[in-house]
Amino acid sequence: MLHWKKDADKPEIVPEKLQSQINPKILVLILGIVISFQVYLYLAFPNPDDASHLVDIISVINPLISSFAAFYVARKYWGSNVFGKAYLALALGLAMNCIGETVYGIYETLGYDTSFTVADILFYTFYPLLLIHLVLNIRFFKPKISYFTKAWVVAIPITITSIYSVLSFGKLGEANFEFYSGLTYVILSSTILSGTLLGARIFRQGVLGIAWLVLLIGIILQTTGDVWYSYLDTFNQYTLTHPMNLFYYASYMIIAYALYKHQKII
Repeated sequence: MLHWKKDADKPEIVPEKLQSQINPKILVLILGIVISFQVYLYLAFPNPDDASHLVDIISVINPLISSFAAFYVARKYWGSNVFGKAYLALALGLAMNCIGETVYGIYETLGYDTSFTVADILFYTFYPLLLIHLVLNIRFFKPKISYFTKAWVVAIPITITSIYSVLSFGKLGEANFEFYSGLTYVILSSTILSGTLLGARIFRQGVLGIAWLVLLIGIILQTTGDVWYSYLDTFNQYTLTHPMNLFYYASYMIIAYALYKHQKII
């Protein structure tokens, strides 16, 4: 297996055992935690709106922890020409989600309209920062990408966006602000989802092996949750206790764990 020195982007050989450092029990524990929390919300809050304060707190803490973990890894990678910047972009993106959740919670608590706020702008910022993280890492490996791979990378966001557009327009009956707001989330999320899947394909044999894949699984869960939320929100079916939230809860925990493993390996 390969490993980067802190002062260069050149690989060196390290023990192969580092490739299998991920503990599956931790992933099972994360799954158990989020499912247990979801069951608790169902039982404790028959009216989903009553869970707003608890959900707001969890929604802020989760990306905050992941952001701190990413900043720490960025600091350790800072001597590198690529990876310090890549993880800084990821850390800033997660921080934007944390701040966005905070702003959204404040608006909701004060009774303001939350259909489109500063929080949405902060949430939007997460995507280009995450894209920077993926692009920097993918470009470093300089992979040979086949035409078939390029085709499905392009096809995934087009397909998801097209399905959303047809269903949403059919439901709303017009291309109004709500339609375009949801469409923006879907385009950004599906693009990141496609890029993340490409990254998973490339990084599976990468220098950090399984740690890379676990990080990308967390990102995939995050973007999948975003796409699902956009559909639900457009059709007014989203609630604070909807199982879709499991994707968000699990994604941040998995990202934090993957980043912890990164800093242990590098």
